Amino acid sequence: MLEAALVGCGGPNVAPVSGRVTLNGQPLAGAHVTFQPVSPGPNIRPEVAGSAGRTDAAGRYTLRLVEPDRPGALVGEHRVAISTAAGPDSDGVAPKGERVPKAWRDGSKRFEVPAGGTSAANFELKSP
Repeated sequence: MLEAALVGCGGPNVAPVSGRVTLNGQPLAGAHVTFQPVSPGPNIRPEVAGSAGRTDAAGRYTLRLVEPDRPGALVGEHRVAISTAAGPDSDGVAPKGERVPKAWRDGSKRFEVPAGGTSAANFELKSP
């Protein structure tokens, strides 16, 4: 039923999204990139409307909807989070092995997915 809402008449638009993540000018391999719509629209559960991808050795990623599993992200504004470690921050302390600055893990960064999609959703992270 949800899939029909995403692709059916009057449902939200989904567009292809890919890009590259670097940390201090170097490709960030193995990072988990998530996009969560700021306002996914009526009749769409926000937790389902999100998209995620994982960076390769060159720092490149391609997003896929969480559910239904298909390429892309909903068109519109998204909160972006990037992380290299499993698990959330605990009491403000990053999980062991995390290399991404907190400002990129907390979902405060934003990205607008255009109607035609983009292959330039690039993020240049800097360590403090």
